[in-house]
Amino acid sequence: MLREGIVEDLRVKRTGKLLLEALLELTVQKGFAAVTVSDLTKYAGINRATFYRHYEDKFDLLNRYTGTVYELLDTLPDTGLPGPGDVSTGQAPPGLVAIFEHIRANARFYRVMLGPKGDQVFAERIRQCVKQRNWRSLPAGLQKENSAVDLYLSYSSSASFGAVMWWLDHDMPCSAGEMATISYRVSMTLSTMLE
Repeated sequence: MLREGIVEDLRVKRTGKLLLEALLELTVQKGFAAVTVSDLTKYAGINRATFYRHYEDKFDLLNRYTGTVYELLDTLPDTGLPGPGDVSTGQAPPGLVAIFEHIRANARFYRVMLGPKGDQVFAERIRQCVKQRNWRSLPAGLQKENSAVDLYLSYSSSASFGAVMWWLDHDMPCSAGEMATISYRVSMTLSTMLE
């Protein structure tokens, strides 16, 4: 019984890996919006019944894979922002480094899915997660609705997203730790304008 469960688990993992590879390759070829379940199953060499045994549709396949980055963003401890004197020497929190390490480990996935042919809903969800994360990092006195805070959050989340895309598009010329530190320092510099 135990062996059968292990074999089944390995089959499920193999199927997921084949389908994710198919999703990425087909997204590069024709864009995420044009990819169908039929395309995915044909490319992966599996039948449609197998696909539907594990996933509802292509969005479910994508969402299951992307759950990791959402979890990383949601579980980062709230570090608060340093004062202006700490900005030039501040090191990125370990959680932010972990996010960049995750992106580096899954670079092909993020290049494709956040790129021009990827899923724009996924890209926007990432931006919104970053925006919420940045809001939670603000000092309590700044966690209120006003135009300056809203502008900072919109700007910083878009800038963070842009920094990730630059890093991916340039084949990650610096380490995850260096990229996290640069991003953190830029964010901290921007936040001083709110004080």
